Amino acid sequence: MNVLRLSIPPLPRFAVTARSAFSTFAGVHALAASDLENLTFALGEAIANAIQHAQTAQAIQISIALEGDSIVVTVTDCGRGFPAPPPGPLPFPSVCAEGGRGFAIMQRCTDFLEIDSAPGSGTIVRLGRRRRMRQEVGTAP
Repeated sequence: MNVLRLSIPPLPRFAVTARSAFSTFAGVHALAASDLENLTFALGEAIANAIQHAQTAQAIQISIALEGDSIVVTVTDCGRGFPAPPPGPLPFPSVCAEGGRGFAIMQRCTDFLEIDSAPGSGTIVRLGRRRRMRQEVGTAP
């Protein structure tokens, strides 16, 4: 199994299902603990953004795949979309801001982040890390 596809309702209680499925997929493919932790966090942010900002009842599509030496997570919603941020480092908002940290957090938890969105066309967030294999118990680092 090199690809896992999920479809979840845009409700917060289903985010745990996606994170759990990702964890199982990562375990089967011997993903290093730091990669699992960082990608799980980034996946949670991507799902939270889709739930909060898409403003649609349509399901959120999630794909988790091995692509060469990387593990790639794609989160797609069919919501209202937005002008995609410019490429490059994304700044954190002011410490007093109520939100706006999601993409900056995802970027810092991943080796790559791509955001494809436009008003009225939904959003595709593609994020991932180059794979660092988990050390087997009893082997030298």
